[in-house]
Amino acid sequence: MNDIVVVGSGVAGLSAAVEAAETGAEVLVLERDGAIGGASTMSAASTNMVGTPLQHAHGIDDDVELALADWVRMGGPTADVEWARRYLDRSRADVYDWCVDLGISWMALSQPEGNSVPRVHTPAGFGRGIVEALTVRATSLGVRIEVGVDVKQIVMRDGTARGVRASTAVGEELQCDARAVVACAGGFASSHDLTIEVAPQFRELPRLLSGGAPGSLGYGYHLLHSAGAQFTCLDHVWTYPNGTPDPDDETGIRGVGVLGLKGDIWLNSAGRRFVDEGNQNRVSGMRALLAQPGQTAWSIFNAAELSDVALVGNDHWGGPGGGDPAVMAEFWRRSEFVWRADTLEQLATKTGLPADAVEASVADFNSAVLAGKDRDPEQQRSLSGVLPISGPDLIAIQFFPVVAKTLGGVRTDLECRVLDHNGAAIPGLFAAGELAGMAGGCINGAAALEGTMFGPCLYSGRVAGAAAIAARTI
Repeated sequence: MNDIVVVGSGVAGLSAAVEAAETGAEVLVLERDGAIGGASTMSAASTNMVGTPLQHAHGIDDDVELALADWVRMGGPTADVEWARRYLDRSRADVYDWCVDLGISWMALSQPEGNSVPRVHTPAGFGRGIVEALTVRATSLGVRIEVGVDVKQIVMRDGTARGVRASTAVGEELQCDARAVVACAGGFASSHDLTIEVAPQFRELPRLLSGGAPGSLGYGYHLLHSAGAQFTCLDHVWTYPNGTPDPDDETGIRGVGVLGLKGDIWLNSAGRRFVDEGNQNRVSGMRALLAQPGQTAWSIFNAAELSDVALVGNDHWGGPGGGDPAVMAEFWRRSEFVWRADTLEQLATKTGLPADAVEASVADFNSAVLAGKDRDPEQQRSLSGVLPISGPDLIAIQFFPVVAKTLGGVRTDLECRVLDHNGAAIPGLFAAGELAGMAGGCINGAAALEGTMFGPCLYSGRVAGAAAIAARTI
């Protein structure tokens, strides 16, 4: 019998496995996909942490109370303040230092929208690098990781989780007995049907793209629902405004996120700017997009910026660190939502936008850039390092809302024990990561600061692994 079965091999599942295995426990990790890592390998792994050596090296004065105030201001009343405080208080030791011990270096520090100071850390190798380091550590500790195994049911005996039933890719039925089960099977960002079911606010959108990992289809939700678990804040679905349809997907539902652009401007269907593009990927950008006709926009920029673009949501196109130039060129060629032209008039004709308005919007923007202004007068966007938008070789990409993460999930206590509908812990059953709203059920609330997903997933995984070992039943 295994001491622990972990369902899912993303950063939460692997962290839980390592934490448990370091006590000498026998740990089995089951992954539905054919490769280890899930959504974590596609993540930039931006991580919100407090009081780190990298902050100190940059002279950043930060503390838990300041970080918590930013967190709650962004997330609102449904943010789990107790979990958030606990995470922030332990982020230096249990995330930053722990990853350094795994061989990970934190290479950059940034201050995305909503953070009072720079506290978002990016690791070398992004999420894939952390997954690879965790996999090495886990296997060195004797953790068995099986891929291509679809967990169908949590085995309950006398009200206690005692293992799982599963099937392999070739149809072999398995029963894996264990003294505890840790569910880290991810969210449902790629399930359009489940998203619309639990988040009715999206039903009226002309187009909603499903992003995130292709395997984020709600398997963990269905697994724990059948086990009698309680869920919370499932309508808290996190969307970005910079999604465009994936030409690899014939249904038109899958989207990829377009990252890395620095000098683009966003135009609505009237050819007018409507947002500070410097904050385009976060809360204000999404709110502004939803206020536009058709809830869509066109990003206009110089083709010279294409080399800086990263496409996330489909490993074929690359990831947070960019992609193969030949493959990226294939994307620009195949997408029906990307246009190239040598003049603004030609670009407007191809996109269907009014040419006079497009030319006027770009002219106003260029005028501010050429005048050397710090910010443009229209949207107060920073113009530092920005070049005028001018032909030849201009690009337009049409954007739509794309689901990136699910912020709600299964409710747990502070030890990651899964709670039933009465609020009682289900013996032997634990959950962490996005399946648990990153931690507790909804650590972020209705909105999230950048960097408050990957770190809490890793941290809650560690908590779940330790708690499962401490509470395992004989």
